[in-house]
Amino acid sequence: MLYILLKDALTGASRALASILSLEGAGAMSYDNSTLTITSVGTPDPFVTLFKGRYYLTFTAGNRVEIWSSNSLADIEASASRHVIWTPPEGTAHSADLWAPELHALHGRWYVYYAAANPAHGNKSHRMYVLGGPPASEDPCRGPWEFLGRIHNTPDQWAIDGTVFTINGELYFAYSGWPLENGTEAPADDCSDLVQQLFITKLDGPTAAASGAVVISNPQHPWEMTREGNGTDHGINEGPQFLQSPDGLWQGLVYSCAGSWTHEYKMGVLQYVGGDPLDPAAWRKGEVPLVQTRNRHDVEGPFGPGHGSFVQLPDRQVVAIYHATDTPTDGWDNRKARAQRVGWTDEGPYMGQSFGVPENGGSGNGGLVRRIKQRLGRHTRGGRQEPPGERSLRALLGPQKGEKGGTYN
Repeated sequence: MLYILLKDALTGASRALASILSLEGAGAMSYDNSTLTITSVGTPDPFVTLFKGRYYLTFTAGNRVEIWSSNSLADIEASASRHVIWTPPEGTAHSADLWAPELHALHGRWYVYYAAANPAHGNKSHRMYVLGGPPASEDPCRGPWEFLGRIHNTPDQWAIDGTVFTINGELYFAYSGWPLENGTEAPADDCSDLVQQLFITKLDGPTAAASGAVVISNPQHPWEMTREGNGTDHGINEGPQFLQSPDGLWQGLVYSCAGSWTHEYKMGVLQYVGGDPLDPAAWRKGEVPLVQTRNRHDVEGPFGPGHGSFVQLPDRQVVAIYHATDTPTDGWDNRKARAQRVGWTDEGPYMGQSFGVPENGGSGNGGLVRRIKQRLGRHTRGGRQEPPGERSLRALLGPQKGEKGGTYN
């Protein structure tokens, strides 16, 4: 029976897809683009850190910074201990709309970077802030946390989605911001949420900038835009996340683009090609998205994959954790955390470029591969048939042993 299934599957154009059935290889030709939903509730902008065999998940909670801690990422919602490490004082310039917190161990201490707004001024007042926590050798959920304010020496500019990372032994901070006037620290006169660029600055320690802010990415491709149909176009680059191949030969930023409130939300790649990271020429943008939903009308989702973070496991496999919705019309609601493997080719990271299963089992390659996998092996979980790819991811992200692995600081 197995021979017949494979013989049928390997006819015509589908022959080239045979190696996709393998769940072990890291190359594109043996890549499995299965996704695993790891939360049943909205956990937008998920950021995961792996430390001493435990996963630490933060996400946009709105009025607080909350961390979930568990030794299993696959079952983190059910198994986690939950800790609110920061609730801002009411009525302050940073007490509303806390977005996209990230947990980083830097220079021997835990830090959380997040965006927050002044409730009196709304979205336009979003700025980046920092919390300081316990020593990096300790559980970040157990120690005291303090408010350290904004990152010193950065422009007074609308800024969200900040992240920190190291290149060539130096610490850098990247974020999404509205345009500045002629590259100065003054916001452009016509700045609005219609354009978001990616900026980078060098840091002098975890809480202070050592350089000016430089634009390294403008929305330029059609797939980075969301068109409202009324003449209003949104060009959006946001959610930068550092990513490095396990062998260290590829480095860069994965960012999110198009409207986060739409099914068109997706992730693209900005490769670091060498030289001064503050030089825009040191970054090369990919010509196609890293991952997106293929089409809202003929797939079952998930939809709008974006604002991902990346975890390198002890076996050197890299897994992306991002949010996506169950339906194409969910907007900002129902953004659940999902997990997906990251494969590697000579060109860099590979995540299949698109996913989604034709509802009618149509002729798309993604549908064919999924149907073969489902026929070769199924497993029931929670009343539904769990395909082998999801089952493999669940095992991979189950309880961790040892202290290796982590994120890219």
